[in-house]
Amino acid sequence: MGRTGEKIVEARGVSHAYVPGRPTLQEVSLDVAPGELVAIVGENGSGKTTLVRHLNALVPLQAGELVVAGISADDPTHVWELRRACGMVFQNPENQFVSSVVGEDVAFGPANFGAGEKDARLAAARALADVGLAGFERRDVHTLSGGQQQRVALAGALASGPDVLVLDEATSMIDPQGRDELVRAVLRARSERGTTILWVTHDMELAARADRVFVMRAGEVAASGAPKDVLVDRALLEGAGLEPPFAVRAWEGLVARGVASGPAPVTVEGLVSALCG
Repeated sequence: MGRTGEKIVEARGVSHAYVPGRPTLQEVSLDVAPGELVAIVGENGSGKTTLVRHLNALVPLQAGELVVAGISADDPTHVWELRRACGMVFQNPENQFVSSVVGEDVAFGPANFGAGEKDARLAAARALADVGLAGFERRDVHTLSGGQQQRVALAGALASGPDVLVLDEATSMIDPQGRDELVRAVLRARSERGTTILWVTHDMELAARADRVFVMRAGEVAASGAPKDVLVDRALLEGAGLEPPFAVRAWEGLVARGVASGPAPVTVEGLVSALCG
């Protein structure tokens, strides 16, 4: 089932407890528009991962309402529809591999959802090209760098043509070059495929590039809004176990020294522009 209406993700009052009486999520509500890039930030244990794992039924809905790409998560018969509509890339790419051969691994998703062998191979080849790994089909995943492995995992998620892509701390185990390559690949998928992106991250520089930021604290959404509004609120971020992006911290230092004034930029590019302007 494809996109419907103006929201591709709609959550209302979603709550979850792994242990009775100790909620991990409490009455979480949020909307995400088609094609949007949303960052979900918060300290460990704030409920970020539990929330996004509801989107493709890795965590069953206990309370509240959740609709993803027009599919309701409260019906267990919709599990496979949800998993096709919402692809996921996790922290450790090796946990996602089903084959040591890159092409076979990436083709597994579409084949698992009913594509014929030829179509699955074509989908895998396109996805690998989209993440900058064209021609890697016969490579062994274990010979690749961490960043390349993470892009293979991304290609595996994209090959099934999801409406929504969730990345759960996907840059936390790779080096800066691998991080930059992955970010470019994700942004290309968003631009060329129209994929909606939900990125769970501790990387505030990445969050600064999102359309909107959701701040999670103790299983609740503490705040949401544009990065320029959310990521400059030091009290809010510190209360959620976070710190502002580098650009904001640098700007605060310049303001304290009397050499800058006005609203803080949230990206390095914005900081350079503000200083040069």
